[in-house]
Amino acid sequence: MKRVILQSIFRIVLIYLLFGGLWIAVSDRILESLIADPHRLTLLQTYKGWFFVAASALLLYVVARREFRIREKAETALRESVEKYRVLMKHANDGIVIVDAGKGTILDANRKIEELTGLPMAQLLGRQLTELHPLRETARCQALFEELQNKGRAVEAHLCVLHTDGREIPVEVSANIVEIGGKRVIQGIFRDITLRKAAEEAMQKEKERAEQYLDIAGVMLVVIDREGTVTLINKKGSEMLGYSEEEIVGKKWYDHFVPDRIRSELKTIFSRLIAGELASAEYEYYESPIRTREGGERMVAWHTTFFKDDKGRILGGLRSGEDITERKKAEDQARYRLEHLSALHAIDLTISSSLDLRVTLREFVALVLSQLRVDAADVLLLDPHTKMLEYAAMLGFRNTRIRHSVLRLGEGVAGRAALEHRRISIPNLQDPQSGYVRSPLLEGEGFVAYHVVPLIAKGQIKGVLEVFHRAPVAPDDEWTDFLEALAAQAAIAIDNAALFDELQRSNTDLILAYDTTIEGWAKALELRDQETEGHTRRTAEITVRMARAMGMTEAELAHARRGALLHDIGKMSIPDSILLKDGPLTDEEWQIMRRHPVYAFELLSPIRYLRPALDIPYCHHERWDGSGYPRGLKGEKIPLAARIFALADIWDALMSERRYHAAWPEERVREYIRSLSGAQLDPKVVEVFLNMEWTQQKEEGEKKAAETAAKRG
Repeated sequence: MKRVILQSIFRIVLIYLLFGGLWIAVSDRILESLIADPHRLTLLQTYKGWFFVAASALLLYVVARREFRIREKAETALRESVEKYRVLMKHANDGIVIVDAGKGTILDANRKIEELTGLPMAQLLGRQLTELHPLRETARCQALFEELQNKGRAVEAHLCVLHTDGREIPVEVSANIVEIGGKRVIQGIFRDITLRKAAEEAMQKEKERAEQYLDIAGVMLVVIDREGTVTLINKKGSEMLGYSEEEIVGKKWYDHFVPDRIRSELKTIFSRLIAGELASAEYEYYESPIRTREGGERMVAWHTTFFKDDKGRILGGLRSGEDITERKKAEDQARYRLEHLSALHAIDLTISSSLDLRVTLREFVALVLSQLRVDAADVLLLDPHTKMLEYAAMLGFRNTRIRHSVLRLGEGVAGRAALEHRRISIPNLQDPQSGYVRSPLLEGEGFVAYHVVPLIAKGQIKGVLEVFHRAPVAPDDEWTDFLEALAAQAAIAIDNAALFDELQRSNTDLILAYDTTIEGWAKALELRDQETEGHTRRTAEITVRMARAMGMTEAELAHARRGALLHDIGKMSIPDSILLKDGPLTDEEWQIMRRHPVYAFELLSPIRYLRPALDIPYCHHERWDGSGYPRGLKGEKIPLAARIFALADIWDALMSERRYHAAWPEERVREYIRSLSGAQLDPKVVEVFLNMEWTQQKEEGEKKAAETAAKRG
């Protein structure tokens, strides 16, 4: 204030001096130039002096008044400022103290300081500032006080204020040096941070609890920002990757923890997700591997929660990853085993659906290539007579030289495997010590690894299965077990085919024996009656030809032929006196003769093989209109084979010369047969017969008639 007064006095004096000097210097010159009369000039100078006194007084009044007004305004502004300061200081939410910069004593304080310390203003004033803090902080407070004095700039610190009730209230202190009334003082601001401290402590506890939850979680938890940088990872994630948390956080996820082969693809997908080009919902779950510190890989199932801003832009993502490596291995093994079972089942189906061994083996080697993932395979079969292993099937070879494989049992690797009943593997066929003797047959194939397995069924060696690789391999036990299982299936197929061939040969021999026996019986019947020689054979041929034309199967044709050959087998029970009688038979003799179909049935039905052939021997005398014998069957109730044979029997009998009639001309026989249609014979059978050519049968009938005539002559 004193300085302000002095400044005002100085300005007044300076203005007065300037006005007086200008007046003296200018006024005399002006008067002298205007007035020449000395008397008048002296008078005016007297008036000039009084005017100067009046003007200077007025000037001093104006200047002084102005200065006083300025001073009044300054004092008013100062009072208002001081009042505002006191109001602000008094009602401030932060504690404020004014401290003597030299002594460190409190000069002033606000109400908040009273609340923080529990001391009234009277006890605060004059107290050392350090006394507001706990004793343990005295040294720190002193150091901050000295730093503030020495550097003269603001300092900040976190301290505690000691309340009179013993509580320690945490405060954030900000202090700086100011000058008030020409005196350097320290202005300290104390902000109560009790609530903030409590919130921070609670937050820290929550963070620690969350970290504990993260660390005890059984899955990897990782947070990646929009730049692909890891910002958080839990203990499980660190363990899975093999790095510490500090080594992971801050690293680019895709550059450090993703396998090289898929890095570019996943980075592209992530970039497109961030750019909004892909729907995030499609990538909330996916499976991909991670790369560990040791360079290995672990398969992980990822569930992702994306962080988005108000505009829907992705800011990052929280990923939870479950290690599914072992599960994937188990799934792969299960799928591999299922494929194995499917392959074995396919081989079973092949064996059951085809009895052609060559076809079965071709399909078998195809399955071996697809299931074992080998480059080539072949099968060599053992000839049980020569004891030689010979080529049977192959697939995957670049040339066919392997077809020339012929090995003695015990010769070479394959022969030794067959002889010793054991699997043999050669990891390097190029090794001269491998013992493989057929290297010339593999020239140009590029094979490296080789495995051979004996094909054994019921303890007997059937051949060998050979598989080849064009690259080095290290098969595991499961692969070799499957190889041996496939070999066992192949051995079963070979054994089944051999059994079938043997059974087929035996069945053929048996059928030939039966048919020879049947033909022998038919020949024996013809020997009883020389006139019927060749009749049985001819009627059998006609019957078979017509039956084929009417759509019978091959099996039915075979039974029809046997039935035709045995059609009169029942006559073996008819006495020669009746069978060979020249004249007409009596009623009693006809009764006996008409029983020969029944005798045929009784003779043949116990023979299971001939039961399907009974239709002709038992029913060939039945008539279409039901007037036949022995059962009086009518129409289609008569077996088709019997209906066909009935016509063939009439045709050959009339076309041949017998002792009781000469051979008829063909046209007469045709007309006669046509007349029997619908009565004795089946109309459909008659129609088929008449539309067929029977030149061969006609010629044989004429030849037989000529031979008979020659004998009689």
